[in-house]
Amino acid sequence: MATSTGRRDKAVLLLAARTGLRPVDIVNLRLQNIDWAQGQITLTQHKTGAVLTLPLLADFGEAIADYLLHGRPDGVADDQVFLRSQAPHVGLSTSSCLYNVTAGAFARTETSPRNGKGQGFRVLRASFATRMLEGDTSLPVISGALGHQGIDSAKHYLAADEKRMRECCLDFAGIEPR
Repeated sequence: MATSTGRRDKAVLLLAARTGLRPVDIVNLRLQNIDWAQGQITLTQHKTGAVLTLPLLADFGEAIADYLLHGRPDGVADDQVFLRSQAPHVGLSTSSCLYNVTAGAFARTETSPRNGKGQGFRVLRASFATRMLEGDTSLPVISGALGHQGIDSAKHYLAADEKRMRECCLDFAGIEPR
């Protein structure tokens, strides 16, 4: 990860995996959204218009700092945090750019999601929600962390909690097939 692109991609992937931010919100992240002194990121979510404040955790905070100090091109007036690695060095234009970052990471590690699909950025968001659910975090808290307006949007993550899904299975002991 010693290249500019590697530093950027590491910061993007850690930020996504640890916060569950939508790709569009990562692409639109501005330098002024990061409050280093308070240790937080505050942004207005593109999809909902809601203001979201997140803790600036050490792992992705250090990765962002490393990118800003050692990977981000110098002398660029664009205030977006994450820039194109090729000239012109402007902010990433679409969240689809982040699909390539995620798919590239999967390809380099020869890792694929269990179901064989979902090579893109959404798998990081889903993994974030699943880890919260497996850690006994309530659905309203998960919904809030994902920036959802209500819990209905986060309910599809319940299917990813295999441990609890197994508890829903019926016991067929004593039932004979016809």
